[in-house]
Amino acid sequence: MESVLSRVAKHARLNWQNLAIPEVKTPPFLILFINSICNMKCEHCFYWQNLNQRDDLSLDELVALSEELGPIENLNLSGGEPFLRKEFATVCRQFIQHNGVKEIYTPTNAYFTERTIDAVRDVLKEPSLRLFGIEISLDGMPEFHDEFRVSKGSFKRAMETYDALAELQKEDPRLQIHAISTATHTNMAEIKRLTTFLFDRCPQMMHHNLAIIRGDRKDPTLQGPILEEYQDLYEYIRRLWKPREESRYGSIVEPMLQWVKVKSIERQQQFVPCRAGVLSAVVHANGDVGLCEQHPPIGNLRKNTFREIWHAEQTRRLRASIAAKECYCTNEIFMWPSITFQPKHLAKAMVGAKVWEKVEPLPESMKVDYAEAAKPLGPLPKRHPALPVI
Repeated sequence: MESVLSRVAKHARLNWQNLAIPEVKTPPFLILFINSICNMKCEHCFYWQNLNQRDDLSLDELVALSEELGPIENLNLSGGEPFLRKEFATVCRQFIQHNGVKEIYTPTNAYFTERTIDAVRDVLKEPSLRLFGIEISLDGMPEFHDEFRVSKGSFKRAMETYDALAELQKEDPRLQIHAISTATHTNMAEIKRLTTFLFDRCPQMMHHNLAIIRGDRKDPTLQGPILEEYQDLYEYIRRLWKPREESRYGSIVEPMLQWVKVKSIERQQQFVPCRAGVLSAVVHANGDVGLCEQHPPIGNLRKNTFREIWHAEQTRRLRASIAAKECYCTNEIFMWPSITFQPKHLAKAMVGAKVWEKVEPLPESMKVDYAEAAKPLGPLPKRHPALPVI
């Protein structure tokens, strides 16, 4: 893990880069859709119209992108199902070797155990990589999850992949195993059962991330959860996972992230100035380049180089619009660097989230019974409005 000195140096470097003086450099946080191929049909997928296309960037095109970009601190790989990309490890190692990537995070439906283990083991051959975070995406307990993803047996396959990753982690502790669940109006009780199950079933899983549904989801009837229910669920997860969170790398950011997310929802505007387009960017599977996932792409790598797109007049206008808070979202990938590498707002988030307060572990008597039958999908309760799907 990072030494204190290297953490201070990283923060100083990224705080300075956030100022964009004298110009906006290539982004230190890159979200790369490594492919569009997926084996599932998840109801909440915001990328569903772009899946299973025949125009994914080739390996040579991804290498060219890497060679054009400057230093990258954090590489977030998405898809599709990322581990269906046969060159997954090759792409990762290219960015580690050429761009100095220190942390890689990738969500996965964890259906393909052997592919996943082979790829992760290969990437971990790189000694300079500090952390490889695998986020197993789960929506509820087995019956709900399999129905929601239109993929029978997918929950069981995910647990098999977890078991294999847990064995690999014993060889290399740089591997971190997380879960991620997307909260909708239909699965709040499901996630509560799920998180309790995972805590008991998966002792080497360190974190359960709670996200909010966003974008043009496949099932347009799905809505965001009720804010109060979301806050209650996060507090339950926070207390339940406290014993493991204390030793997790980066755990101090989580309560700040959730606090800022709730404040943004309440105000329906950016609560912390978003630095998408300065600290972070998105490259889609077909080569489309965006400042974030909220706005449409601003160019394509098959027509222009990344730097041409990054410094174009259209890009400067969109960057100015984001800086003027003309949009907002709850996307953790963009909120995280925006909080962490703006000292004033980092301090505000630390105070607001009261990060110094002791969190009481959840007593056994308060843990839900995850053995009870899963509830069927139901209509949105009418007593409170749902969170907007941004």
